[in-house]
Amino acid sequence: MVRIVLDNVHVDFPLLQQDQRSLKRLLSAPLKPMRIMLDPRDRPILQALKGISLSFVEGDRVAVVGPNGAGKSTLLRVLAGIYPPTSGQAVIEGRVGALLTVGLGMRDDVSGFDNIEFCLLLLGVAPKAINEKRHEIVQFTGLDEFIHLHVGAYSAGMRTRLAFAIATSIEPEILILDEVFGAGDAAFVRKAELRMTDLISRSRILVFASHGPELVERFCNKAIWVESGLIRGFGEVKSVCDAYLASVQS
Repeated sequence: MVRIVLDNVHVDFPLLQQDQRSLKRLLSAPLKPMRIMLDPRDRPILQALKGISLSFVEGDRVAVVGPNGAGKSTLLRVLAGIYPPTSGQAVIEGRVGALLTVGLGMRDDVSGFDNIEFCLLLLGVAPKAINEKRHEIVQFTGLDEFIHLHVGAYSAGMRTRLAFAIATSIEPEILILDEVFGAGDAAFVRKAELRMTDLISRSRILVFASHGPELVERFCNKAIWVESGLIRGFGEVKSVCDAYLASVQS
């Protein structure tokens, strides 16, 4: 069974302050009533998520919408198993692929060819599967002989091509996306779009954070509206997105 269940999940981050005056300014800031509190030892914490309860099953394509700083990225990292809840429970059953940071693990001092192995291992690919994936990744990038050049000498476009090809070579049952990122020059964009669409179609659960309503409605059938670390709405994608956009425009 492929599923995700969050039960009353809270995620808190400590806020380190250098002096008492900084602490007083922090606790008197406008954000304080909603997000900043003191823990039992009187240390300031940011409540990134507060009491989140959700469940996703096979076939769910869920958009995550909300303003910057709402807690969307934190929620995605909990769903991907990267952030453990401070309290509550997160049950994740299924092979997870999280495209949250393009170029994760990439090193400038070694070749693109060798970087493929480093990055695939970080993405959880079994060592025995790396050689086969490496050949496909090299072909997709179109970098040809440049794949053996150290990445520090790559242009921004070359680096993005390689990072995108690696990130989308995974085969997850649960796919977690933080925006659909760009993929280099115009000649590469269509090829990258088809690859991303195929990856999404093969996933059994998709959770996708985006500020683009057209992408959300294209890929998703449900939506979560996150604001101030809370779930403001969860349901059919258009109704939730319309409610969120109305709140922004009011």
